[in-house]
Amino acid sequence: MSNFGEVAIRNAAATDTASILEGAVNATGASLEIARGNRSGLSAIRKYGDNPDIDTAAAETIWDGGGTYVAPTTARIHDLASTDVTDVGTVVSSGTATGGSVTTLEDTGATFVTDGVAVADTLLNDSNCEVGLITGVTETVITLSGGIREPGGGLMGTAMASGDSYRAVTGGAPAGIIYVQGLDASVLEQQEFIVLNGTTNVPTIGSYSRMFRARCFGANSTGLVGTVTATAQTDLTVSCQVVNGNNQSLMAVYTVPINKNGYIVKWWGTLSRKVSATATIALRGGRLNAIGYIIQQRSINSTGTSSFDYDYAVPLPVGPGVDIWVEADTDTNNTGIASGFDIVLEDI
Repeated sequence: MSNFGEVAIRNAAATDTASILEGAVNATGASLEIARGNRSGLSAIRKYGDNPDIDTAAAETIWDGGGTYVAPTTARIHDLASTDVTDVGTVVSSGTATGGSVTTLEDTGATFVTDGVAVADTLLNDSNCEVGLITGVTETVITLSGGIREPGGGLMGTAMASGDSYRAVTGGAPAGIIYVQGLDASVLEQQEFIVLNGTTNVPTIGSYSRMFRARCFGANSTGLVGTVTATAQTDLTVSCQVVNGNNQSLMAVYTVPINKNGYIVKWWGTLSRKVSATATIALRGGRLNAIGYIIQQRSINSTGTSSFDYDYAVPLPVGPGVDIWVEADTDTNNTGIASGFDIVLEDI
């Protein structure tokens, strides 16, 4: 089962929706049950972003791309490329599993050793969009001592099964794989792995109307050498990026899938760069590239209250297909601001 959200909160139950939402901000209560997957029909996502350089000219979106975030005008194939030629992944073996478990992949027709699959390579289960670190190889079996994992937050994934499509990827020193999450043309969740080819564009398989997170994977401990951008074909808008050092996107931007209701349970913001400044942060909803409205607004400054953390006693409802984002303005150039929000999602 796939998950969406960087805390990897998944599957959680509509039969107890009212009590779950009532306790959603309590990490030791109902929200923990969501995280454990004990409330089917409910899930959650945490979104946060950082804009390290906001100037006085106009309000800017809180995301690592800076300026105003512009979404694709329609669902688009996206091209992914790094600014560094060494961010490359190489598929050394691929195929269809004949069996396995959460710690093994079996393919009776494979020749993994002959193909060059090695310990410390990365295994991708493209059918379930899950990832694992290879710790053992024979000609027909790959072993993952830590198990196959959901890429959103590292929860144990589902057992490899007959018919699952897989790729074994080696990437040398840099990270060579990007995992992207977003929405398709029908505003439904979709996700996939992209194997990078340095500065050369690699297109997504799916068309994305929204792309709200990306994260890098590879065998090394440092991650990307360059910055990876996901650029919509035709629109040429950057929908998401991963800055080297961060190794995942930082964007306080999200769209509720069309088959879910959203309930905002937390919103926070802070100055993230040491400057003498006053800033206004706004949580907004509506439609990106169109009409947006202020859900709530806060002022922070470097000499007084430089941050806020707001838990909603009554969660704020956000309907299917609605965009949510954070923007800020400032009275001082080069101001850094970070912000984020937590949303409980209810299947409808």
